[in-house]
Amino acid sequence: MNGIRTWWDGVEAWLTGLSFVPQLLVSLAVLIPSAIVAAIALNALVNGVMRIVERVSTPRSAGDRR
Repeated sequence: MNGIRTWWDGVEAWLTGLSFVPQLLVSLAVLIPSAIVAAIALNALVNGVMRIVERVSTPRSAGDRR
Protein backbone atom coordinates (compact mmCIF):
# COMPACT_ATOMS: atom_id res chain seq x y z
CA MET A 1 0.00 0.00 0.00
CA ASN A 2 2.90 2.31 0.69
CA GLY A 3 4.13 1.84 -2.89
CA ILE A 4 0.78 2.92 -4.31
CA ARG A 5 0.72 5.97 -2.06
CA THR A 6 4.25 6.92 -3.09
CA TRP A 7 3.39 6.46 -6.77
CA TRP A 8 0.24 8.56 -6.42
CA ASP A 9 2.18 11.32 -4.65
CA GLY A 10 4.60 11.37 -7.58
CA VAL A 11 1.78 11.56 -10.12
CA GLU A 12 0.11 14.33 -8.12
CA ALA A 13 3.35 16.31 -7.87
CA TRP A 14 3.95 15.90 -11.61
CA LEU A 15 0.40 16.95 -12.50
CA THR A 16 0.36 20.01 -10.26
CA GLY A 17 3.75 21.04 -11.67
CA LEU A 18 2.29 21.36 -15.17
CA SER A 19 0.86 24.60 -16.46
CA PHE A 20 -2.91 24.96 -16.79
CA VAL A 21 -3.46 23.77 -20.37
CA PRO A 22 -1.45 20.52 -20.12
CA GLN A 23 -2.96 19.91 -16.68
CA LEU A 24 -6.44 20.30 -18.18
CA LEU A 25 -5.66 18.01 -21.12
CA VAL A 26 -4.24 15.26 -18.90
CA SER A 27 -7.22 15.54 -16.55
CA LEU A 28 -9.69 15.33 -19.43
CA ALA A 29 -7.81 12.36 -20.92
CA VAL A 30 -8.46 10.51 -17.66
CA LEU A 31 -11.89 11.89 -16.73
CA ILE A 32 -13.69 11.48 -20.06
CA PRO A 33 -12.98 7.73 -20.44
CA SER A 34 -13.74 7.21 -16.74
CA ALA A 35 -17.07 9.01 -17.11
CA ILE A 36 -17.95 6.94 -20.19
CA VAL A 37 -17.18 3.67 -18.38
CA ALA A 38 -19.18 4.81 -15.34
CA ALA A 39 -22.15 5.76 -17.55
CA ILE A 40 -22.10 2.39 -19.34
CA ALA A 41 -21.93 0.52 -16.03
CA LEU A 42 -24.73 2.61 -14.51
CA ASN A 43 -26.88 2.10 -17.62
CA ALA A 44 -26.40 -1.68 -17.41
CA LEU A 45 -27.24 -1.63 -13.69
CA VAL A 46 -30.42 0.41 -14.20
CA ASN A 47 -31.50 -1.81 -17.10
CA GLY A 48 -30.98 -4.91 -14.98
CA VAL A 49 -32.95 -3.50 -12.06
CA MET A 50 -35.76 -2.37 -14.37
CA ARG A 51 -35.99 -5.87 -15.90
CA ILE A 52 -36.31 -7.35 -12.42
CA VAL A 53 -38.94 -4.78 -11.38
CA GLU A 54 -40.86 -5.34 -14.61
CA ARG A 55 -40.80 -9.11 -14.12
CA VAL A 56 -42.04 -8.81 -10.53
CA SER A 57 -44.72 -6.19 -11.19
CA THR A 58 -46.16 -7.69 -14.40
CA PRO A 59 -49.02 -10.07 -13.57
CA ARG A 60 -48.88 -13.36 -15.43
CA SER A 61 -51.90 -14.66 -17.28
CA ALA A 62 -53.40 -18.03 -16.37
CA GLY A 63 -52.00 -19.70 -19.49
CA ASP A 64 -48.50 -18.31 -19.04
CA ARG A 65 -46.37 -20.86 -17.22
CA ARG A 66 -42.69 -19.94 -17.09
